[in-house]
Amino acid sequence: MTSEPFSLQRFQALADAYGGVIARWPTSEKDDALRVSRTLEGRAILADALALDETLDSWLVPAPNHALAARVFAGAPRTSIARSVKLWWTAIGMTVALSGATAGIAATTILTPTSQADSMTVFGDLPAGSDSNG
Repeated sequence: MTSEPFSLQRFQALADAYGGVIARWPTSEKDDALRVSRTLEGRAILADALALDETLDSWLVPAPNHALAARVFAGAPRTSIARSVKLWWTAIGMTVALSGATAGIAATTILTPTSQADSMTVFGDLPAGSDSNG
């Protein structure tokens, strides 16, 4: 980290970003900011930043009126309870099917003796001594 002198432009940028209260500024900048705030230019920058802070703090956004809320709700997509229930049952059915398949594969893997696993396929046992080429 280079030790550049703390400029008035840096002070202005921090006031623009963090407002007119130096306590809200980054800790690493506070000592230099306090030094600059004692100058005439620094006080002017902080005064402008504080005026903006007060303006923003006093600004109130009015609550939306009932007509706007009604238009928003009217334009929202509607889903019926029956459709929601159907989707849930579909998801539950898929979960049960996948769980059953996983349990079947696990059971086959665990219960099959290693000596038989070499001659087994998904379609059944291979005949002893069979050649796969012919």
